[in-house]
Amino acid sequence: MYSWINSNGESIKTKTLAEFARKYDFPLSMARHLAAGMRSRLRGWCSTSKKPKVKKHRERFMTRLVNTKTGETAILGPSVKKFARDHGLSLQGLSELVNGHVAMYRGYMLQTTHELLYT
Repeated sequence: MYSWINSNGESIKTKTLAEFARKYDFPLSMARHLAAGMRSRLRGWCSTSKKPKVKKHRERFMTRLVNTKTGETAILGPSVKKFARDHGLSLQGLSELVNGHVAMYRGYMLQTTHELLYT
C-alpha cells in the first residue's frame, strides 16, 4: 500500500503506483519519485516518505492556520504563495507568520499558538 497527502490534508491510499498515477493523471515515473521521497511535493500532493527532507516539507505542508475572527481552520498546503493569494494576504506577512517572526497576521495565527493561548 502507498499513501499520499492531497492539498486538503487528506491521506489517500492506493495499492499500486500505477493506480495512483492513472487516477490522478501523473506519469508513473513522477509517482515513483514521490513515493520514494526523491520529490517531496508534486502538483498539490505531498509524499509520506520517512526521509528527513520530505518530513520537513510535509510538516510545512500540513501547518494549520486559524483565523481568529471567523474561527476558520485551514492547512497551509503546497504553497505559502498560493495560500496568501487565495486568502487575500501578503506573501511577506504570511511568511513571517509561518516562520515564527510574528504571532498573528491579519487575524491568522498558527494553530499551535492558538491552542497555547486559548486552552
